[in-house]
Amino acid sequence: MQTKPINQLDFVDSELTSFVSHLETSYLDQNKGAFIVTANPEIGFEAMQNPRYEAVLSSADFILPDGIGVVLVSKMIGKPLQSRIAGYDLFTSLLEKADQKKKRVFFYGAAKHVIAETIERVKRDFPGIEIAGYSDGYVKDQREVADKIAAANPDMVFVALGYPNQEFFIHKYRHLFPQAVAVGLGGSFDVFSGNVKRAPSFFIRFHLEWMYRLITNPARWRRMLSIPKYVTAVLKHERASAKPQYTGQVKDQSRHL
Repeated sequence: MQTKPINQLDFVDSELTSFVSHLETSYLDQNKGAFIVTANPEIGFEAMQNPRYEAVLSSADFILPDGIGVVLVSKMIGKPLQSRIAGYDLFTSLLEKADQKKKRVFFYGAAKHVIAETIERVKRDFPGIEIAGYSDGYVKDQREVADKIAAANPDMVFVALGYPNQEFFIHKYRHLFPQAVAVGLGGSFDVFSGNVKRAPSFFIRFHLEWMYRLITNPARWRRMLSIPKYVTAVLKHERASAKPQYTGQVKDQSRHL
């Protein structure tokens, strides 16, 4: 799978259908595990500020450009990505594959009522999925949840704890469920369960989901600042990287004149 680097992180350069097809043939059908990060500008900016988090993201098998801000900055630095791959779209696409292939799936994250409603919808809309287990995101002992996942032997693990917790969790415990495709999904369970409304198709088609979220929830304005911060930080990093590096002193040639 082709990737392009943006400030130390290698983003998948593909589109949703091709990426899911690659996962299906090279991972799901081979019972091979993978760690997938769905990185928006907030995650990208946090990684630039936090070397430990950047190292965790870099350990992932795939980093997806989940946010038009990531695609925009890729074009600005001359490394254009083909498409945004939204975490929610990946989630529903993988549910469809799991339904078709009778896969075992574990769900971890969100509030108790949200995870319960998520499971109910999965049972209703994807009857072919074998629910290996689930847990809300407020269990204090994460190792307990990790052991529960390991015992369930799932083919897929969806973790919706929000960043950076979901990535730290998968990175720390993936060795307990190495056969599973594990994905960090942010607030996808909230949308899937109907507790949060996703942007209408118009906003999605024109890459304006961020605007819809801001209109419907003005309190998010501080989070939206991550987009210009991320773009500015990446451009600054690219300019610094482009400057010639001098490793030694220039010799004084005046005596030869």
